Amino acid sequence: MLTVYLLTMATNVIPLLVISGPVGVGKTTIGNEVSSVLERRGIAHTFIDMDALAQTYPRLPEDRFGEQLALRNLRDVWANCAAMGSKNLIVARVVETKQDVENIQFAAPGSRPLVCQLHATRESLIERVRKRELGAGRDRHETRALELAQSLRDKAPADFVVETDGQSILDIAKEIVAKVAWVTKR
Repeated sequence: MLTVYLLTMATNVIPLLVISGPVGVGKTTIGNEVSSVLERRGIAHTFIDMDALAQTYPRLPEDRFGEQLALRNLRDVWANCAAMGSKNLIVARVVETKQDVENIQFAAPGSRPLVCQLHATRESLIERVRKRELGAGRDRHETRALELAQSLRDKAPADFVVETDGQSILDIAKEIVAKVAWVTKR
């Protein structure tokens, strides 16, 4: 998709790029590369992998997947980063519904979300999961990757989609960066 999605740059509006996609598609890898591209351009930003914000045991029974914990931590981490001068937020997280996006936006007050759904073939997802998951969770991750690949293609929110097969990480990141009107003033 060649359309550039612009965010209204009203006072205090923070671009919030949500990088979503199934397990193994490369959300964290691409988010890190987007961060690197922005850094090279001198654009103040923060990249947060929300899975890392929920990686704790035990979890409360009512927050089995750590979603509420991740959102609370996102709110606090983003507040600290914004206080230190960050002007743009990039989040890696599977978003399956509009409510998922709204929850992330709520954790980053004043933000305007833009959702990038990453896609890959089933074969690529399985190959990537097998390289990454070397332990007991491999089968579960493979199954979840394929489930999410189908459900995200069918009904997940997306402002734009990026196919990851056959592209370098840097090319994917540059494609994504070009679709966002980043706040560039310090």
